[in-house]
Amino acid sequence: MNATTHEAPAPITHWSGNFDKTQAHRPGGLLMAALVQCASERGQSMHEMAEAIGYSYPYLNLLIAGTRRVDQISDDFAQACALYLRVPRMTVLQLAGRIRPQDLFEPDLFHARALEPAMRFVAEDIMWGHLLTAELRASKAETQYCIVKLYEAATGKTLLPMELQARTLAREVHAMKRQLVKRRAALKRTQDSTAN
Repeated sequence: MNATTHEAPAPITHWSGNFDKTQAHRPGGLLMAALVQCASERGQSMHEMAEAIGYSYPYLNLLIAGTRRVDQISDDFAQACALYLRVPRMTVLQLAGRIRPQDLFEPDLFHARALEPAMRFVAEDIMWGHLLTAELRASKAETQYCIVKLYEAATGKTLLPMELQARTLAREVHAMKRQLVKRRAALKRTQDSTAN
């Protein structure tokens, strides 16, 4: 008599990083598209996904439908989504629209001291510089950042060495907050001295 063998359930994997582009344009945006894709990859229904996250299906449905704003999700919900997707919480906050790429950089350091010289370097490159139109040279900082990162990927050169890395982000954010406190204190001293 043959013993029946049961296959072990497949281990829960990380979210692949893919999502249905049509889902991404719905009111729930990228985070909801990521959750739906991850549930699909795991063979879970929406109700099973809600249970795995630890929130009710009606709540998730409100987010997916856009009735509740995804960019206003709670920190607890963001953490639950991070655990479900197996990604850092910061990724969930970016997908939800609570954190924007420009929020990760100290403005003076990133824009003035790193981005402008990097763009000049790209513009002076014999092979790539001629591709930079006047419109691209005068584009917004986010577009220029994208150009520099594409250039770095194409050439293997590093032009933005001061770019924040995920592993140092917490330290950099703390340093940024200290710097803001110092600036506010200096501003207050200046205001107090001019008032006297």
